[in-house]
Amino acid sequence: MDGIDKHAAFYRAYLPADRSLVPMTIALATIVALWFFVYLVVAVGPQTEAETVRPGTHAAPIAALRSESR
Repeated sequence: MDGIDKHAAFYRAYLPADRSLVPMTIALATIVALWFFVYLVVAVGPQTEAETVRPGTHAAPIAALRSESR
């Protein structure tokens, strides 16, 4: 074995196995898809009254005004 073959064999040990790339890719894709699904559900889901009130106003006086107007 000459010098080039020795170096190639040494560095070949640091290469990832081809068998491990497919399961790792599937796992990463699954994690990203689940994260994106949860993000979309939270972003599109129904908002509570506290989230729809304008900043600087309080929910209690608005609720009191609604009950007085009825």
